[in-house]
Amino acid sequence: MDIEEFFGEQFHQWRERFRYYEMAITELESDLGIIDLDWQTRLGYSPIEHVKTRMKTLPSIIRKMNQKGLPLEVEALWDNISDVAGVRIVTSFRDDIYAILDHLKKRDDLEIDEIKDYIQHPKPSGYRSLHLIVRTKVYLAERVIWVPAEIQIRTLAMDFWAATEHKLHYKYQHVVPETSKLELIEAAKMADALDTQMGRIREQILKK
Repeated sequence: MDIEEFFGEQFHQWRERFRYYEMAITELESDLGIIDLDWQTRLGYSPIEHVKTRMKTLPSIIRKMNQKGLPLEVEALWDNISDVAGVRIVTSFRDDIYAILDHLKKRDDLEIDEIKDYIQHPKPSGYRSLHLIVRTKVYLAERVIWVPAEIQIRTLAMDFWAATEHKLHYKYQHVVPETSKLELIEAAKMADALDTQMGRIREQILKK
């Protein structure tokens, strides 16, 4: 796909907005790295196991805009698609997810617009994670902008299940046999039980 030809006169506007999304990812990744280091320095423990980032691909963006019936215009993207820039925070324990959420709520450089708790309310597939639709402050040379982004927070067990489920859907071209779907749901329950057990063991150790 020739992107410049595809967008025509809007090409430079789209390129500018994509730069903003890239800046937002850089900003969030840097901030989380500082938080991680601060927690480790002060407390000797950080709830952040690791951080992953991603930018939604252009074909994926176009497909999502078409599904929503949106015109392929940069303002329609900016106002209606909130997950072009994505950050995933992976934790060891389920309680750490909500500790990170509490911290993010207190930041003055981050506005949380929506919280989707798929841990308390898992998807029918068994998927569990905490999703935040946010706007993060990005400092440009001459002004400040707020850029939309999605933050996902999940445990190692949730992340393993989600990554494996995604690979299986890709292998089967999103047509997964019904028996496999049921097994995936059971596997998600097992991952959740593991999180519960590890959290309980952690509490027992901390009480001593």
